[in-house]
Amino acid sequence: MAKTTQKLSSSIVASFKKRVNTISEERRTWQDTEFKSSNNALYDLLAQIYQLYDDSKGATAADEAKREWLLAQCAKRNFKLNKNPSFIQLCVKLVFTDNDTDSRRISSYARVLTAAAQSSEVAVAADVPVFIRKYGGIEEIRASLAKNTKTPKQRADAGRSIALNSKSIAEVTVDGSKNNATALKGSFVLLVGVVTAMGTVDVKHVCYELAPSDKLYSAKTAVNAALSNVYTNNDKQTKAAAKQLSQETAIADKNARALSVGEAADTDTIKAAA
Repeated sequence: MAKTTQKLSSSIVASFKKRVNTISEERRTWQDTEFKSSNNALYDLLAQIYQLYDDSKGATAADEAKREWLLAQCAKRNFKLNKNPSFIQLCVKLVFTDNDTDSRRISSYARVLTAAAQSSEVAVAADVPVFIRKYGGIEEIRASLAKNTKTPKQRADAGRSIALNSKSIAEVTVDGSKNNATALKGSFVLLVGVVTAMGTVDVKHVCYELAPSDKLYSAKTAVNAALSNVYTNNDKQTKAAAKQLSQETAIADKNARALSVGEAADTDTIKAAA
């Protein structure tokens, strides 16, 4: 009986190893061919990893052996791990890590799958892609889970508000916006230009948040990225100003204390002379 159980456990673990390696190969194929054009394959890969996790929650001998194998493989490849990595973290690390893979991106994948595992909206692995899309994608979910971190959408919204309340630095007349002023009023555009030798900007193209006609594509993603940049730069300047004010206040306090000590010393000298 014991031998039969051990044989079954070994078979389960062997199957698990094969599945991990297969997903790793699929990941390499996806990264080489589809990475830049589509997230669908990525979400499917993450769903497959979630299935591995879902199949390994029974705390059986086979499940323990799976974890030990994952740890051994990560150690063999000299991967940096947390003190007590979760099963999801180990799987993601093993499947996605290459020498040129961004560790921050891998961490994001693990965070998203962990969030999915804790969500009542994810009952089976097939729910993972739906969950990711519903909440705006990998980076949106990652940012929403990090403390004091704004999601890309939140940064763009904040940048929009900052831009609307900022002082105008230039006005440019563009036929496309002038001829569609009523429909485009209040929306944002990006002016793509080249800096000349005189320091002026030679505008070559306009990206519209809302396309003024069917002949043009909207560039909402690009506009949001620019608005996010508005927020980031404003935040950086605000923090720099706050730091400078703090330093100036500290110096003023130090000088005030020194002056106070000096005045007290002068008072003591006068009293002693009297």
